[in-house]
Amino acid sequence: MKSNKLMSVIVIVIIVAVVAGGGYYAYHYETTGKLKVSAADTPTGLSGVMDVNVTFSAIALHSDKASSNSTGWTNYSLHDKTVNIMNLTASDAAFLSNLSVHAGSYNMMKIYISNVSVYIEAGFLGFTSSTSVSLHLAHAFALVVFVHPLTVAAHTTTSMVTDFNLSNNIHMSSKTFNMSASVVIN
Repeated sequence: MKSNKLMSVIVIVIIVAVVAGGGYYAYHYETTGKLKVSAADTPTGLSGVMDVNVTFSAIALHSDKASSNSTGWTNYSLHDKTVNIMNLTASDAAFLSNLSVHAGSYNMMKIYISNVSVYIEAGFLGFTSSTSVSLHLAHAFALVVFVHPLTVAAHTTTSMVTDFNLSNNIHMSSKTFNMSASVVIN
C-alpha cells in the first residue's frame, strides 16, 4: 500500500514537471525572436592604421514601452567577441551573435566594448616599427538611439549591423576611442 502511494506521488511529480517544462518552452517560443547582431566600419581610409580589433562584451536593449530611460533595459552577453572591424561594410559585417530576445519594440541600445586594440604601421605617429596600441575607452558603452524603433517579432530573425565610423571614433594622438555607431536594420 505504501509502495502504491509513493509511486502515485512520483508519477504526479513527474507529470507536473513535464507540464511546467512544456508550458515554459511554449511561452518562451511564442514570445521570443532572434536578433542577429553584426559590426562594421564605414570605410574611412585611416592612414597608418592597419587593424582595429574591438572586443564586444554585451548589448543592452531598451524597451520603448518602458516608463523611463532608467528602467526597461535588458542585457545580453556577447561573451567577449573580438573582431577586426577595419573597413568592413554593412554588406560584409562581422557576425557578433544571434540573440534570443523578447518580441517587442526597442528604442535604444547600449553597446559595451571591453577593449580596443589598433595595429599601427611603422612610421605612423613616430613609431619605428609596426606595433599594437591599446586605446582607452572614453565611455563604458556606446548609446544608440533608434530613429525608428527596432522591432523584433516572435519566430523571426531581425538583422542589425552596428556601423562604427572609425575616423570619427579613434583619436590616436590621445590614444582614446569614443564610441558612436549608427545602426542598419534589415
